[in-house]
Amino acid sequence: MKQTTIPLLIPLLTTGLLLVVLGGYWSDALGAPVAAAPKDNRERLLQTNACVACDLTGVTLAGQNLLGADLHQADLSGADLRGAFLTGANLRGARLVGADLSGAVVAGAAMSATDLQGSKFAGANGSRTSFTQANLSGVDFSDAILEYADMEGADLSEANFRGADLYEARFLFSEMDRTDFVGANLHAADFSDVEFSQMRTDASTTCPDLKPGPCVFE
Repeated sequence: MKQTTIPLLIPLLTTGLLLVVLGGYWSDALGAPVAAAPKDNRERLLQTNACVACDLTGVTLAGQNLLGADLHQADLSGADLRGAFLTGANLRGARLVGADLSGAVVAGAAMSATDLQGSKFAGANGSRTSFTQANLSGVDFSDAILEYADMEGADLSEANFRGADLYEARFLFSEMDRTDFVGANLHAADFSDVEFSQMRTDASTTCPDLKPGPCVFE
């Protein structure tokens, strides 16, 4: 009598769901995507220098070399990026709310439409970085190097630029409310069509016309 061999199916989970890793995401047996954990995405970033639209919330990347990394639309809220090298990185549309970029090098990075609300940029190098249309409200830019930075259309409400170097920075059409420029270098900075109120400057501020503050913005 001929016997029929029936393959033995071994369930991997008591729930009957099979999880497989695919492109940085998990999929269950029904095909529904489940986002990979931030720590897994961190390893992916360090191995490939890219992690587009992925979850990197709260990860530690202090001092990491991420030159030219592709992180557009990634969520790096609360991430530790102190001293990281992000020169030329693509962070367009990314979310870095409450992230710490103190001492980081982001020169030439693309940060257009990025949400940096409440983040720390103290002592960072952001020369020639594009922050156009970004949410920079409450950001600590104290002592940062921001020469030629482009902040056109950005929200700079309550941002702290104390002691920052903003030589030839562009602020066209930006919004400033209680923005602090005490001790900042604003030489040749462009404040055309800026919406401002209660901006803070004093005698330690170098105004756009190279005169000491308090500066007069019209």
